[in-house]
Amino acid sequence: MKNLYSLLIFTLLFCYTAQAFADSAIKGIVTDQKNGEPLPGATVTLKNERMHTKISTSVGLDGSYSFKNVTAGSYEVEAKYVGYKDEEKHTEINGNVPLIIINLALQGKGHDLSEVNIKSRTNQGSDQAARRIEQRADQVVNAVSSHSIEISPDITIANVTQRISGVSVERSNNGEAQYAIIRGMPQRYQYTLINGIKIPSPSNTNRYVPLDIFPADIVDRLEVYKSLTASQEGDAIGGAINLALKDAPDDFALHLNVGTGYAENFFNHGFTQFDHSASLSRSPRIKNGADYIATMNDFPNSPFHYSTKNVPLASILGFSVGGRSHDKKLGALLAGSYQNTYRQTNGVFFNTQVNLTNNEPSVQDFQSRTYNIQQQRAALIGKLDYRFDSANKLTLNGSYINLMQNEYRFASDTSFLGRTAVGNGRVNEGYRSDRTIQQVYNVNLQGDHTLLPNFRANWMAVYSKATANEPDRADLNLNTGRNIQPDGSVVQASTTFDALQSQTRIFTYNSDQDKTGYLNLIYSPQLFNTKVEFSAGGMYRDKDRHSDYDEYDLRVSGNTAQTFNGNIDNNTFAVFNGQGRASDALNYTFNEKIGAAYGQFKFTAGKLQTIGGLRYEHTSQAYETNASEQTVGKNGTNHYYDFLPSLNFKYMLSEHQNLRLSYYSAISRPNFYEIIPHTSGDPDADYKEIGNPTLKRTTAENFDFRYELFPKGLDELLVGVFYKAINNPIENALVRQTSSAGSTSTNLVLQPQNFGTAHNYGFEFEAVKYIHNFGVRLNYTYTDSKITTSKLVNYRDASGYVTNRLENQTRPLQGQSKNIGNFSFLYKDGKAGLDAQLSLVYTGSRINLVSGYLDNDVWQKAFTTLDFSTEKRLFKNLYGYFKATNLLNTPFQLELHRPYPESVTVSSEYQKDGANAFVRRDTYNRYYILGLRYRL
Repeated sequence: MKNLYSLLIFTLLFCYTAQAFADSAIKGIVTDQKNGEPLPGATVTLKNERMHTKISTSVGLDGSYSFKNVTAGSYEVEAKYVGYKDEEKHTEINGNVPLIIINLALQGKGHDLSEVNIKSRTNQGSDQAARRIEQRADQVVNAVSSHSIEISPDITIANVTQRISGVSVERSNNGEAQYAIIRGMPQRYQYTLINGIKIPSPSNTNRYVPLDIFPADIVDRLEVYKSLTASQEGDAIGGAINLALKDAPDDFALHLNVGTGYAENFFNHGFTQFDHSASLSRSPRIKNGADYIATMNDFPNSPFHYSTKNVPLASILGFSVGGRSHDKKLGALLAGSYQNTYRQTNGVFFNTQVNLTNNEPSVQDFQSRTYNIQQQRAALIGKLDYRFDSANKLTLNGSYINLMQNEYRFASDTSFLGRTAVGNGRVNEGYRSDRTIQQVYNVNLQGDHTLLPNFRANWMAVYSKATANEPDRADLNLNTGRNIQPDGSVVQASTTFDALQSQTRIFTYNSDQDKTGYLNLIYSPQLFNTKVEFSAGGMYRDKDRHSDYDEYDLRVSGNTAQTFNGNIDNNTFAVFNGQGRASDALNYTFNEKIGAAYGQFKFTAGKLQTIGGLRYEHTSQAYETNASEQTVGKNGTNHYYDFLPSLNFKYMLSEHQNLRLSYYSAISRPNFYEIIPHTSGDPDADYKEIGNPTLKRTTAENFDFRYELFPKGLDELLVGVFYKAINNPIENALVRQTSSAGSTSTNLVLQPQNFGTAHNYGFEFEAVKYIHNFGVRLNYTYTDSKITTSKLVNYRDASGYVTNRLENQTRPLQGQSKNIGNFSFLYKDGKAGLDAQLSLVYTGSRINLVSGYLDNDVWQKAFTTLDFSTEKRLFKNLYGYFKATNLLNTPFQLELHRPYPESVTVSSEYQKDGANAFVRRDTYNRYYILGLRYRL
């Protein structure tokens, strides 16, 4: 029996081993025949016609595929991919070879025409295209494809930028990213391009464009340029952000997107909204003339009529349709996007001043704030291009971007004057209803012409306009009180209107219009057996900015105390200043003319590519304001010119490796709002803002060195260092405001100032690695900057008198985080049509506001955000997707790097004895999006 068991076991092992050797595995990589790059997402089918079997699998993120346990037989291995011809190979499996390698190279579909030879273009929105741009670019650049954006957690361009190496973001009141900070250089040191063309800003305060205005689904690719060439505009010390909008595909394509979203804040209560239907679209003065005296009929109560939307669901819609004519000469594309979202923010803010006697932090009051924000984001883009022949092409581009925001805010402001414990103190309450409409229009006609075999020219005529209209920001200001009783209970006093400013109604409107022309000439001769490209060109831009500002104070009728019972219709008011603010400096016109010319050369000698050039920019500015004649800087002119050299080297170590070394000189012009001598500012800002007519432009010398490795597929390794020497950097400083009589006020205000010289340097690391269906993306940036400025120190001298002195303080640049990083875990199964992504973003602490007083800068605390997204194919061309953002409910927090005095700590539950002084905290909660996509 024992021998029988042994024989049985031997027989089973023999059969298992025979079966193991009888079955084989087939593996391989699917690549582009022309450039050898893998094609993730392609379909590979294993067919056995005799056995009538067919098995399919998808190519992984690294371009690989595999079939396991393939029995002996005759097979065909076929690969298919959109835009490529099918490729098929035959193989025989006899059981003797356990592993068979079959690599398949697919040929792109082409179109041969009698008049012009046009090759099929690779999908510019693919991950492969983004990697090629990074590898082949003339300068240091990072790129994100539309495919990566679609499957990411983000629905706006601003949020996408935070995933890019070296980029952090500044957020708006609703918690969404609004501005990008590149390598620790704030948004003032960069510009925004649409299809390579600079666009004006709809912001009423800044040159730079708020990136949250752009829906993410209108782009083919997002590019961040970290160095410049002479052919690019020179006012980008930090870098430039380019939105490459969707282009006409070679074959007909239709994409549809529909979704909805919901904020976790509204699970237990609704969204507060206000009625804006009766409000004026412009101020009474602008609408009716400078001599018009406004009445209460111009200020309806509707902004203070609030209602609740119980289920504030978001609406997300998008489409793109395009293709080319049969002969491929005419291409057309039309795309649109619409997003309607609802968010809520809850916050606490301590109004921090400086003690006049000892330079310690001093708190005047603190606010509890609740924001309910509705945003309607819309975009429409169109493109037509016509290829007359191989030498001539015309392109017409048009885009319209719109962001409408309705914001309700309730604030409870508690004074620390006389406050001895939590729960007492004088309280002011305020309601705000604010509607803002930002719009950007852009249309351009461009031509590309080959005039001779080695001589080309291209030109462009551009008209762009950006507007921002804030028609009737309505504030209701109330006084109340809390009285603490001996038993510890709190008695709420009646609520009355503020006697001087019961209501404040603010109207702002600004427009920024650009008319720009570009011309570039490219000559490519053969010199010393080397092809050299010489280019020269110029640009002229005529910019006109116009700003209107009006503020009306409405007081209770008869200046008698009136109680507010929750319904403003029961109260009566009168207009205190019926002519508004006609003499405010924020009523201005600003004209800026920029003329530029450049010369550039480019050649490749062996493995070294060299690009060098010189750019000249002349800036001429003139502005007029409505300020009084006594105002310093009421009107002004400014003229200056800059020579901006650049030099870029790229040494191609191998087909997959580059070394880059670059240098460029750049400038940053002050914002118009900063130059104008205004004393009004954003009433929603934590501190009042004033202008500075003496502000100078910033200049900088920039250096970059980067090693690049693109081993295969979408894998990459980018490691680099950078250095910037900055002259006259501009930062907002907290300074003490002086009255017209020369006396000193106890209030601090924000004013932009030049701060001598600064240095910014750092290290960047980015790695992407895919193993079949799994991928990891990691980037980390270390940035350090140093600037030394004079700060005030308040103290009592030996005689007991209050005085101050200046001391130098070295600190980082405003907005610069020493450490930022991203980590994303990716999964893709092309056969199942499944994509998933878990993304973590870390942003280190940074200065939020620069104080004019020693050691009183306001810092934003370090924070980490976590987001998730997934997409799954439901049917052939239909996909479902889900996005969840801010999973950690990460707050926005500000602090001083020193403690408050004990008197503040004991009377506030937000302060801890000995800990850094608490300044502000906003919480936003989680947000969820569910939707469908159709791709044809």
